Amino acid sequence: MKGRPPEMKTLIIDRADGIATVSLNRPPVNAVNRQMQLELREVFESLSEDRQVGAVVLAAEGDRAFCGGIDLKETASGTAAAEDSSLRTTLNPGWEWRAAQRAIRHCAVPVIAAVEKPAIGAGFGLVGVCDLIIASVTATFGLTEINVGLLGGASKALRMLGPYKTRMMMFTGRLQPAQELYRLGAVEELVEPGEAFPRAKAIAAEIAGKSPLAIRLAKESILRIETDEVETQYRTEWDYTNRLRGFQDSQEAMNSYLEKREPTWTWS
Repeated sequence: MKGRPPEMKTLIIDRADGIATVSLNRPPVNAVNRQMQLELREVFESLSEDRQVGAVVLAAEGDRAFCGGIDLKETASGTAAAEDSSLRTTLNPGWEWRAAQRAIRHCAVPVIAAVEKPAIGAGFGLVGVCDLIIASVTATFGLTEINVGLLGGASKALRMLGPYKTRMMMFTGRLQPAQELYRLGAVEELVEPGEAFPRAKAIAAEIAGKSPLAIRLAKESILRIETDEVETQYRTEWDYTNRLRGFQDSQEAMNSYLEKREPTWTWS
């Protein structure tokens, strides 16, 4: 299957030679909206059941960003919340995004991220739930939520980069070059511009050539050894994000970012 099925509005799916490619496709920066969250969960749950798939590459269309984070315009407008007024969302805010990430992390086969451009905020979260990361020297990574009145990403960064680098990234929102993540061991391979996707596919092909039963059991065993700590930590992050969003300063951070002006903090 190649191309984008009618029901897919934010992703392009390709299955060939035992490899599935899932490409973010929401110009200009592949910002994550509610539709993408739903589609990511649906696609990765489906791939887990596909016996013809031995590995998955998570990539991105466009030349500006792998993923520029959560769609702040949708978040600020409250459109997503209005579209889903279910009791589950009321009692458990953010469950759709956590479910999408869980579907990627728990995909039955290895998922390899091919990152050419910035992966920030929610984009860092997507990369952080993949099994391997191949990054171009043009890629950057960041926990930029602090700049827009949100929190998040530390649960992945702690496991990938350690507590002190995570603190610096989370407190400052600074972007880190791919070379730094490679130095710290989070990025498996650092490649030249334009080579992340081909290299990720080559590794995916190598993995897809292994016993399908062995690969699936290997993936499951690693997840069981790691336990659900990452997901528990991320749920805690969401709880604190929701506490922060109850303050006017959180809305001021987001508004000032969208309006391209300096924020005014009121401690309220």
